[in-house]
Amino acid sequence: MTACDYVIIPDVKDPIDITTPDPSGDLTKVTLTKEQQAYMNAGNAFSFNCLAQLYNDQTIIFSPLSLQFALAMAVNGASGDTAAEITKTLGYGTDVKALNTYCNLLLNQLPALDKDVTLKLTDAMMVLQDFPCQKDFTKVLNEQYYAPIEYFSPANKQEIVARINEWASRNTNGLIKPFLGVNDITDDFVAAILNALYFKAQWSGGESDPMFREESTAKNEEFVLDNNKGKKKVDMMRTYRCLPYAKRNGYSVVSVPYSNGSYAMYLLLPGQKGKNGAADLVKKLKSEKWEDITASLQTDYMVRLWMPKFEAESRFELVEAMQALGIKRAFVGGAAQFDSMFDVTGWDFFISNIIQKAKISVAEWGTEAAAVTAVIMDKATSVGPGQIKEVDFIADHPFVYVIAEKSSGAILFEGVYDGR
Repeated sequence: MTACDYVIIPDVKDPIDITTPDPSGDLTKVTLTKEQQAYMNAGNAFSFNCLAQLYNDQTIIFSPLSLQFALAMAVNGASGDTAAEITKTLGYGTDVKALNTYCNLLLNQLPALDKDVTLKLTDAMMVLQDFPCQKDFTKVLNEQYYAPIEYFSPANKQEIVARINEWASRNTNGLIKPFLGVNDITDDFVAAILNALYFKAQWSGGESDPMFREESTAKNEEFVLDNNKGKKKVDMMRTYRCLPYAKRNGYSVVSVPYSNGSYAMYLLLPGQKGKNGAADLVKKLKSEKWEDITASLQTDYMVRLWMPKFEAESRFELVEAMQALGIKRAFVGGAAQFDSMFDVTGWDFFISNIIQKAKISVAEWGTEAAAVTAVIMDKATSVGPGQIKEVDFIADHPFVYVIAEKSSGAILFEGVYDGR
């Protein structure tokens, strides 16, 4: 039990509504058009670019999908260069309507693929009542993202944070708590665009033939750290079975399925040990395509798999990472173009912060993971469009893991485990 387990989530009156589609039917795969598959491929490239920005020689967990949904909602309130930078960085072209249709498809189909996998994607928006949202923006969030927009009267920061934290905890089965702190809300706070992603699944095999047995776990095995930092002891889960496997240039990949096989955890293991394997692999993945990696997997291997039990929790403030990837104007007060979001005049609006908190637990029974992302909207006095001044300020054996849906390739979570 971690310190977070002892945090009391405050009770709130009339908590934020949750409106999500009810998975029905027996889908066997996500059905994407050619254009939507291109979106998926671009989104996965964005995922690995994010990982390269965020990895800093330590174990992390991150949800690119949660971030993509939060930014997709935000772009519906943007225009001009602001909207173009967001969609270009995500790789989704300029057709925001098509992007909304794609996100709606994922909201409906991803949770319906496996009745034994719990997957929840939930959206919402909290807005100060003095800044009502425009009609078209409201309609898109309600109909395409099933996101209720809750208006609240000016309140102290503790009340705002309490409502958001209660929503985050409720949508992640208590895994993400607390999400925000009082210092995350500025005096110019106007709104928070929220996405929560929760995933819980047993490994495939069931009770009769479990993927991993507790009695087979090897205790206190050596784990070689990167950068010649020595070794540590970890508990290694073990199995021996036919698993999709590929040996690629500089690393090998194995796919470990959950439940009926719609979802899997992919382990990407660098060939070198004790050096800079994880960092080098994270950089390498920026230039590789996820669809090529998964296509290279072969099913004619028996794999003797040893993998550590682990837990990880990360919190990121993502503005600098997004700026490095190409989203810049959205974060500049007085220059950001969110003129399609709020139905008021006299103010400009910009993204003051993007915050994500994520957590994962990997054990013999399976995996539980969750993430919550908030795009924080602040207000600024209108100063006209202007030009953005740009400046570069460059102060020049672990593995990568990915949880993804197999038929579409959608990456839900990704991270690095480095033994610490």
